[in-house]
Amino acid sequence: MQDLPMAEPELSLVITAFNESSIIIENIDELSSWMIDNCPGVSYEIVIVDDGSTDGMADLLDEARVNRPWLVVAYHPVNLGRGRGVRTGFVASSGRYVICLDADLSYSPEHIPKLLEPLVAGIADITLASVYHPNGKVINVPGQRVMLSKFGNKILSLGFGGEFSTVTCIVRGYTREVIDSLELVSDGKELHLEVIQKAQLLGYRIKEVPATLHWRDRKRGQTKKRRLFPEIALFKMRKTVVSHLVFNYITNPGIILLIPILILLSTIAIGGAMLIASLAHNLQTLDLSFLQIVRQTLLDGQLTSIVVSFAVIFLMIFIGFYFLSFQSKRYFDEIYTIVMRMNSRIKNIESSSQHKLED
Repeated sequence: MQDLPMAEPELSLVITAFNESSIIIENIDELSSWMIDNCPGVSYEIVIVDDGSTDGMADLLDEARVNRPWLVVAYHPVNLGRGRGVRTGFVASSGRYVICLDADLSYSPEHIPKLLEPLVAGIADITLASVYHPNGKVINVPGQRVMLSKFGNKILSLGFGGEFSTVTCIVRGYTREVIDSLELVSDGKELHLEVIQKAQLLGYRIKEVPATLHWRDRKRGQTKKRRLFPEIALFKMRKTVVSHLVFNYITNPGIILLIPILILLSTIAIGGAMLIASLAHNLQTLDLSFLQIVRQTLLDGQLTSIVVSFAVIFLMIFIGFYFLSFQSKRYFDEIYTIVMRMNSRIKNIESSSQHKLED
C-alpha cells in the first residue's frame, strides 16, 4: 500500500462493525483507494472497531494490519452496541477531524469531503449526513423502512427544535475539540441523539449535509432466506424505535406527553359538548326544576359522564408529569453544562501546568 499517513493524521475514518467478515477487508481497501485517488493531500487513518464479532472478523483484521499501516483496530470482547463502538472509535482515533461511516459503505466515500469541508472551513463543529434533506436521496431501501425512518426522524427532530431532517444516522463528521469535550454515555443507537443534545447545550455548530443512502448487499456471497410472511419494518426495528423514544422522552418530555394531553383534551371537549347538548334538549322538553334536569341529564349520559370524569383526572396527572419532566430536563441541562465547563477549566489548568514543567 502507498500514501502512508503521518504519525498524527489529519483525518480519522471510524467504522464500527459486527460480524462483517464477508465485506470488511474489501470495504477497507475500497475506502483507502478512494482516499488516495481523491484526497491525495489528506493524511488519514482508518479505525475499525470490532464490536465482539463471532464470524472470524477479528482474525481477518489482525492479518490486514500487517501490510496496512494506516489501519487501526480496536476490539470489544463481546457485542456492546453501536454507541459503545462509536465511543471506542473516538478514543482510538487521533485525527484532527473524525468522520464516522457505516461498515457496508451504503453511504459511499464521496460523502467524506462533503462532511469534512465545513469542519475545515470552520463553519461547523459537527456535520450530519442527511438523506431526508431536501437534496438527499434513498436508493434500494424497502419502502416501509423508509417511511418509518422518515416519520421517526421528523418526530425526534422536534426535540431539537425541528432544525434537522435526519438525526439517527451514524455517518457524521466531528472536530477533535467536540470529541474531547462531549461526555457521552450511550451504548446503543440513541448515541446519535445524545451527541446532538449535548452539542447544542455546549453551543457547538451543527450543519446538515445532503446525503445519498444506497443500500448494498451486506452479506456478499450469501443467499437471502425465504420468508413465509413479508418482513415488517416496525417489528424488526422495535428495539431502536423504543430506545429512541425513551431517550427523546427523557431529554424532551413535552414532545411525547403532548400527545396524550391532546387526546384527553379532545375527549373532554367532545364528551362535554354531548352533555351540554343533552342538557339544552332536556331544558326545552322536560317540565322539571333545573337541578332535576341536570340530574336527569347526567343519568341519561352516565357513560359519557364517567369517561369525561376520568379524562379530567388523567389530564391533571399528565399535566403534572409534563411540568415535572421539564423541570428535570432543566436541571440536567444546567448540571451537564456546569460539569463540562469545570472539565474544560481543569484540562486548561493541567495543560498549563504541563507546559510550565516542560519549560
